[in-house]
This record gives sequence, structure tokens and C-alpha cells, in this order.
Amino acid sequence: MATTRSKAVLTRRQRQGLGNAAVIAGLLVGLCFILLPIFWLVETAFQKPIDAFVIPPHFFFAPTLVNFQHLVHSQFAGALGHSVILMVLSTAVALVLGVPAGYAMARSRFRGSRAMSAWLIIAYITPALVYIVPLYVIYQKLGLTGSYVSLLLYYETFQLPFTIFMMRGYFSDIPRDYDESAWIDGCTKWLAFRKVILPMVLPGVATVAILDAITSWGEYFGALIFSGPSTETAPVAIYQYVGLQVSDWSTMAAAALFVVVPIMVLTAVAQRGLMRGLTSGGLVR
Repeated sequence: MATTRSKAVLTRRQRQGLGNAAVIAGLLVGLCFILLPIFWLVETAFQKPIDAFVIPPHFFFAPTLVNFQHLVHSQFAGALGHSVILMVLSTAVALVLGVPAGYAMARSRFRGSRAMSAWLIIAYITPALVYIVPLYVIYQKLGLTGSYVSLLLYYETFQLPFTIFMMRGYFSDIPRDYDESAWIDGCTKWLAFRKVILPMVLPGVATVAILDAITSWGEYFGALIFSGPSTETAPVAIYQYVGLQVSDWSTMAAAALFVVVPIMVLTAVAQRGLMRGLTSGGLVR
């Protein structure tokens, strides 16, 4: 009887071990699919342009920096600067407007607040194409096509709602007792917000700022439509290395690294704060 029971327990443990092994194997296979494009990108970026077309590909080669040197002396350097400017401006505007709005939505209950919350959610999840067509017509009539203002306003259509709801989640975690204590001590609502409440959510503000920077840095579709020669961003400039007749894959891969690597670093930094904001109700109405 005891022997039969021990065999049953052993069989159960073996099944759990096989199940864990299958899960690990599946995760490793998925990891390989995820890392394969990144590996190809890094490998091609450090190859000579002619080596990118070699079949079968060379996995062992003498790395070169010629592709990066070519980027420094091309218009891609200017496009990279445009992306930095737009990232800083759009993130700053989203924080200046979104942080106080998130605080107001977390603390205030007024007529139409539910409708406003629903409207902001719809504005955030609506596909970009819905905004691009009317915005393009408006920009043409106002003469804003190809300017920083046109791209900045377009970025705010999705950055500002995201900032408001994320910050609402962070502010909701702060008990109202802190506000009331500051009011009793003679602080106005604005002073209580700036001196007492805002310092308590600075990690959340930093996380939202990083996420806003990521969305603006990697945005392609709207930048392709609204940018001009003097405002072309890095994701749009990468496409110039792919042509119908000739494609410079090595230089394109080097340029893509300038776009991908900052996003990967910022994502790793903001991961913990993002999960906290989501679980605290930042995107839940």
C-alpha cells in the first residue's frame, strides 16, 4: 500500500517536472524568436555593407565602425536631433498639463467627471489614423505642416490622456489626510499639491515621463505624415536607406540601433513603475 502511494507521489512529481521543463523550453523558444531580430540588427550594424548580402551569412567577422561614421556625416544626425527635441518638448507638455489634471481627477468629483474620463480613454485608444486625416487638413489651412508644432500637437493626442490616467492612479494611492493636514496648516490647494503631494509621487512622475519619452521617440506613422525636411525624425530617416534598386542594410541597422537601444534601456528602467501604475488603477476607469 505504502509502495503504491510512493509510486503515485513520484509519478506526480515527475509530471510536474515534465510540465516545468516544457514551460521552460517554450520560454526559451520564444526568447530566441524575440532576440533573433536584435541579434541580426547588431551583427549587421558592425558588418561592412557588402557582407550584409553574403549567403550564407557570416557569424564570425571583423567588426567595423564605418556604418556609424557614415551616419555621423549624414542627415540622419540631424533627424536624431529632431527626435530628441520633440521627445523633450512633448514629454514636458504632457507632464505640465497631465500631472495637475491627474491630481484633479483623483481628488475631485464634479458633474461630467465620468464622461470626461470616458472621453479621455476613447481618445487614447482610438487609432492614430482617425486623428491624422483631420489634423492634416487643419495643419494645411493653418500653414503648420512640417513644423514642430504639428508634430507636438499630434503627439499630445495620445501622450496627454495616458499621462492623466497614470498620474490619477498614483495620486489615488495617496490618502486624502495629507491634503487636509496641509490645508489645516494654512496651505492653499495649489501649495498643498506642490509642496506636499507632488514630492510623494515623484517616482511615478519619473516613470510616466520615461513612458511618454518612449512613445514619442519611436513614433513613426504620424511623423511620416506631418514632418518635413527640417523636422524629419530618426524613425522616418531610417527608411531612406531602403530603396527599390539599392538598399544599404548595414547603415540602416546602425541607424536602427540609435532608435532601439534607448527604448530598451528606458523600458527596463520604467518597467516596475509601469506595473505599479497599471495595478493601482491608472488605466482603469
